Amino acid sequence: MDTLFLEYRDPVFGIIIFFAVIFIIAFLNYWWGVFKSKEERYNAERFIKRFEVMADADEYKKLLDEFSISSESLGLLAHSYSKSGEYEKAIGIYLLALKRVKNKEEKQYFLYQLGKIYFKAGFLRRSTDVLLELLRMYPRHKEALKLLMVIHEQLKEYARALEVMDSLEELDVEVKSEKTFVKALQILNDGSKTNQQKYEILIELTKEEPLIGRILFEFAKRENLDFDVDLIDAHSVLDLLWESEDLKLKSSSQDLVKAVLAAKNGGEIPQNAPFELEVLSVLKRQNYTKAIVGFEYTCTCCKGTFPVHFYRCPSCYTLKDPHISLLLIKKEHEEYYTF
Repeated sequence: MDTLFLEYRDPVFGIIIFFAVIFIIAFLNYWWGVFKSKEERYNAERFIKRFEVMADADEYKKLLDEFSISSESLGLLAHSYSKSGEYEKAIGIYLLALKRVKNKEEKQYFLYQLGKIYFKAGFLRRSTDVLLELLRMYPRHKEALKLLMVIHEQLKEYARALEVMDSLEELDVEVKSEKTFVKALQILNDGSKTNQQKYEILIELTKEEPLIGRILFEFAKRENLDFDVDLIDAHSVLDLLWESEDLKLKSSSQDLVKAVLAAKNGGEIPQNAPFELEVLSVLKRQNYTKAIVGFEYTCTCCKGTFPVHFYRCPSCYTLKDPHISLLLIKKEHEEYYTF
């Protein structure tokens, strides 16, 4: 019996056992990898079938037959279709690329692009499904989380949007402004609160995030509540000031508000007022009524310019106050005819 225990303590025996364990682990790891790879491929194929596009089937069949086309070329082709607004074709090519790619980085890229193109095309639910599939495989994909946050915000699923923001905060992404903005939207859509309660909460949120000031002003104007314009920066609501009643603006101490009132009534313009307001004031004093003020809105991040106001840029999806530019334009008199 003692001889048997001595054999277990033999160094050669220990080395044999050590290498045997390594071999078994490597063998099991190899077959586990093969199994997971097959499972991932099966899941990917099943996932892609849910989104396959039937239109232009012949064109996609030609692409499928042409195995020499690389995934990079497919990506460029899909991008060009996307830029020209042919989203259906772009979606089909991204799905085709996903069938071919085996590299994890490429699969991650094409899944994200597919989610983006569904979002641009207006298929928000499909975009959500794609992004969730991407996050299932790559949970730390920041851009996918950001886009998912925007989608939930647009779908008015504010609780889910806040959950996504919590995940982004765990990844050290700054989302303080987004959180306050979504909370403000939640308050506006809360049927259990009175208008006065909503108004008071929005004032507190404005102190945390100046962006909420415009939401507060719009709400007060819509619900005909007494509102002190000096609570917010007049530059962020320049267009709303122009459309507001004069009586509600006269108590303001901000020069821009005084300039708007002067331009509307032909009064004396304060110094450093926008040139367009100064010109309009002079024209009013000369009884020239064919000139009016228009507005355009420029994203301070991507510099994209749009004819209507936005909180989140339609191009780069950044949440930020746009720069409001004044336009001096000629008033068009429309005549209506009966047919």
